[in-house]
Amino acid sequence: MAARFHRIEAIFGGRLDQITFTQLAALVGNTDAFEDEDLDYKSIHYAPDKKAELAKDVAAMANTIGGVLVLGLAEDRKSRCPSAVVPVELTDGRLRQIRATVASNLRPAPRIELIAKEDAPGSNQGILLIAIPRSPDAPHAVIEHNQDHRLAYPYRDGDTTRWLTEAQVATSYRRRFQELTERGDRLTRVETDVEDTTDDLARSFHRAGGHALLTVSLVPDVPGDMVVDNRTIRGITEQELRAAPLIGRTSAPFTQTRVGHRRIILLDHGQPPDFVAELHSDGSGAWAVSVPTWPLTTTKANPWGHGADTDAIVTLVLSALRHLARHAVTRTGASGTTALRTQLISRTPTNSPIMIPSTPRWQALHLAHQRLSGHDSGIQVGTTAHRTATGQAHTLLDDLADGGTPLLQAASLLIGDLFQHYGLAEAPQLTRDGTLNAMAWAEPERTRVTTWAKQVGITTA
Repeated sequence: MAARFHRIEAIFGGRLDQITFTQLAALVGNTDAFEDEDLDYKSIHYAPDKKAELAKDVAAMANTIGGVLVLGLAEDRKSRCPSAVVPVELTDGRLRQIRATVASNLRPAPRIELIAKEDAPGSNQGILLIAIPRSPDAPHAVIEHNQDHRLAYPYRDGDTTRWLTEAQVATSYRRRFQELTERGDRLTRVETDVEDTTDDLARSFHRAGGHALLTVSLVPDVPGDMVVDNRTIRGITEQELRAAPLIGRTSAPFTQTRVGHRRIILLDHGQPPDFVAELHSDGSGAWAVSVPTWPLTTTKANPWGHGADTDAIVTLVLSALRHLARHAVTRTGASGTTALRTQLISRTPTNSPIMIPSTPRWQALHLAHQRLSGHDSGIQVGTTAHRTATGQAHTLLDDLADGGTPLLQAASLLIGDLFQHYGLAEAPQLTRDGTLNAMAWAEPERTRVTTWAKQVGITTA
C-alpha cells in the first residue's frame, strides 16, 4: 500500500507505485518539478560514509509534511529542477542497505517505502523513490555516532534541511504524546456523537421489530481542516444528496442535511432514519446505520432469537469506510494513517412483559446469515451473542478513499476484529488479501457486490 502525495503525484503524472521510469525521466527541464519541502533530488546513492546524511534527509521529511527522495535525477542548482537522468543501482542488496541505515540511525525509525523504477525490463539500474509519509510519531532523531550518540532533530524548511531547537523538540514531543491521547479520545467522541444523534431521533418515533445499530468511525492521524460555513454546507448538500455511497446501489440514501458543532449531519427520509452520517471539519467522521436481523431458533441453552445480518454488516462497513475517507481526503486534506472503529449495538427489545430495573433493555444478538431457501429466517454463524461489540483497526487513509483492493483488506481487518467477539475468526465474505468471496454472500447482495467488484478491479473468488 504505497503512500500518497497528491502534489507530487500531480507533478509526476500518477501514483508513485504506478508511474514509469519514462515519466520520471520526462521531468528533466520541467520547471514545475522544482525541489521543495516535500521533494528532493539526488544524482547518486548515499555513500557508505554518508549514512548520517540519508538518516537526516529521511527524518527531516518525516518531521515535517512527508515527501519523496528521488535518487537517479540530478538537479540544476539554480532552478532546483531535474537536469539529467543518472541511473542508480536498484539491487536488493542496495535496498536492504537503505532500510538498515534508516533503522539503525533514527529513533524512532519512521516508515519508508522504496519504489524502484527500472530503466529497462530486467535491469538493476534506474530511478529509486524513497517515499516518507508525514509521521504521527515525530519528532524523529538522527543518532550522531561520532558525538557520543547525541540525538539531533532535522526538519525541512522549503528545500533546505535545518535542525530543531531545544524548545521546538520539546514542543514536538509534547504534541506527539498529546495527539496519541487525543486520537483515542477523538474516536470515542466521534462515535458517541453519531450514536447520540441517532438515539435522539429514535426517541421521536417508534421502530417496530428487532434490529441492530452499526456504527463505523474514522479519525485520521494527520487531521485536516474544513471551514463549516453556509457555502460549505450548500456544496456538501448538493454533492451528498445526489451521491450513491452504498456499494452496489445507485440510489442516494441521504435526503437532508443538518449542522452540528464542527460537523455536517446527513440523514435519510426515514422516521427514525436508517442512515445517519456525520462529517467533521478535521476529516473525522462516522456512520450509524440500521442493520436488519434474522429470527433464529432458540433453545434453553441459547435463548437469544435474533442475529444481525452479516452480508449487511460487510456492505455497510465497506461503504462507510470509502465514504468517510473520501470526505477526509478531498474536503479536509487529512492524510497519513487513520484509526478505525466499528460497533454493533443491539436495538432489539427484551421480551419480558415486566421491566425490572436490573433487566437489560436490549436482547443479546448473534451474527446470522440468510438461509439459502426461504427469506423469513436466518442461520446462526458464530457461537456467542452480545448486546454490544467493538472492532478496531488502523490503515492508510488514501487506500480507503481509492475504494479498490486495499479497501477490502482494511475492512477485512476491522470486521474480523468485530466478528471475533461472536466466535467467528473473520468475515467469510472477504479475505485478508482483499479478495471478494462471492459464494459467501446471499442474493441479491451477491450480485450487487460482485458487479461493483468487477467495476473497480477487485478479485472475486
